[in-house]
Amino acid sequence: MLFSEVVGHAQAKKILQNALAGRRAAHAYLFNGPAGVGKTTLATAFAAALLCGHGVTEACGSCPICRKIAGQNCPDFFTLVPTGNNIKIEQVRELQKKARFKPYEAAAKVYIINQAETMTVEAANCLLKILEDPPVNTIFLLTAVNQYRLLPTIISRCQLVPLTRVSQEEIGEMLIKKYGVDGEKAAVLASLCDGLPGVAVQMAASGKGLDIRESAFQLAEQITNENVSQLLKAAEDFEKKKDLLPEILEQLLLWYRDQLIWLQTGEENLVVNIDKLVHLKNSTASLSRDQLIRSITNIIEAKNHIGRNVNTRLVMEVLLLRLARIA
Repeated sequence: MLFSEVVGHAQAKKILQNALAGRRAAHAYLFNGPAGVGKTTLATAFAAALLCGHGVTEACGSCPICRKIAGQNCPDFFTLVPTGNNIKIEQVRELQKKARFKPYEAAAKVYIINQAETMTVEAANCLLKILEDPPVNTIFLLTAVNQYRLLPTIISRCQLVPLTRVSQEEIGEMLIKKYGVDGEKAAVLASLCDGLPGVAVQMAASGKGLDIRESAFQLAEQITNENVSQLLKAAEDFEKKKDLLPEILEQLLLWYRDQLIWLQTGEENLVVNIDKLVHLKNSTASLSRDQLIRSITNIIEAKNHIGRNVNTRLVMEVLLLRLARIA
């Protein structure tokens, strides 16, 4: 993995490459940002540059070490991930044991600790001891969706690398060039992924993203038609696909959001579902700002209930009937 292959994050890459150029890399970094934004991808590119003996601010990508990193069999590069829901103390103790040894073939050893905020209290305290007295030529790269779930003392011993959402243009270009997605589909996926390259890639690979959006549009049509028996049947069907429901509600929320944005501004560049623009204009013609705000409020409330494991069928029945009544 090379910095040049990481989509977006120009400022973060500059910080890391400046550290490489000045040979003053810190002993620990914390990459913080939303899930799917590219934390592990950027950390891996940084690790490759640190371990590669040929490049200065970028790994060469072709030396034995770079090839081993790409093949996930470099003896000086380790990745720690949660087992179950947490990173446990046994995992950190094993890391501590390995970190005592000198690098095998590179000039340093690099550990990526993914989802570091999932560490148990015991594991976090064990890692803190390592960070307080780090082994020579050993660098720790932590990733976290929410850095504030980490011990403040761990945060204070890391150089922070905050990552923000990537532009639609950069994600669309990445999908076209790297994954061979056609231009129109790439534009839609880049719009739907909310600035998260990992989500865009996952949607492109599985095809699920557009299928889920289509389910949300069908639901919106049923709401507009105000067919009560059809809506109750839809609520019953959602009980069988609980795992997809949060994503369907998110897409439904985006559709209502698009309608509100269009009603208020008429700005095409602010619309997420840009390929549905004609339908958007037609559907918005008979709606008011108050109707859309109340609908959005109800969808958010339903999403919260689903997240708290409230009865799925009951939540959806109430939501769909309310949305139909508002419409």
